[in-house]
Amino acid sequence: MRCKPNGLSMCVCALLAFIAYGSSASDLAIYAGPPNPGWISPGSVARETADIESGLGGMFPSMTTFRDGDEVGYDSPLGLWTQNHTSNGAADVLVISCGTMPSGLYQFPNVDPDGSPIEEFLDGGNVVINIADWFGYMSYEGGVRSADNAAAGAANIFDIPGLSFGSRVNAMTVNDNGRNYLPSLVDFSSARPWHLEQFAGTDWDVTTFADAGPDDADPAVAVNSVTGGVVAAIIQKDWPDPSDADDNRGEVVVEFVSNWLTAEGVITAVDAKGK
Repeated sequence: MRCKPNGLSMCVCALLAFIAYGSSASDLAIYAGPPNPGWISPGSVARETADIESGLGGMFPSMTTFRDGDEVGYDSPLGLWTQNHTSNGAADVLVISCGTMPSGLYQFPNVDPDGSPIEEFLDGGNVVINIADWFGYMSYEGGVRSADNAAAGAANIFDIPGLSFGSRVNAMTVNDNGRNYLPSLVDFSSARPWHLEQFAGTDWDVTTFADAGPDDADPAVAVNSVTGGVVAAIIQKDWPDPSDADDNRGEVVVEFVSNWLTAEGVITAVDAKGK
């Protein structure tokens, strides 16, 4: 919101800022841990993370980036952040910029199929955004591949038996939503598309931004009609080291948060400098 410099509008701005900070402003966390290097390299994770930090930091009063060593177990810094932001009166945002699912969020291999911190976080009406690798598939914490959750990871987190993101129809064409909300998105070949028919009859309502026929999409976002939880999976593609000119993953995440989440009223974002 832009405020004119008169006494009344300045008071209104101050009041709105107080309300946003004091009751419902959203916080942002980024997990930038070790990736599956065939899908996104450590250098690309660093680049996406820097793009997200610079693009979104000003929207949130609090932004925390967790890295290797911060994610091991539910009592880790990442695990505790997630638990402390599960039911705090705001829709908080967790971006997984490395595409892996660490034990601080979901203990591998599928140790807690129901009630894991990431599932509770979503049930609390919060937002998780994943890029690159199959959402929930496995961890690479410590630089070593974990035992795989495999497809059951995402299926358990969404609570949709049989859910998968396997390669199927992958040639994605940007649709009207993509052009409107994600201007950096271009046509591309996904490797882990959403299988839209698997969401039929569930509590999840899916919006797509690029698709390949009626049942395959990427990126897409699902909103739980009961809990308000939001999961977005964006450009899930084995693309370890794209050029700076081609790599748009960080930019698309920024646009998704800045444009779609705010337009839909999912998050309450404020300027960290108090504007």
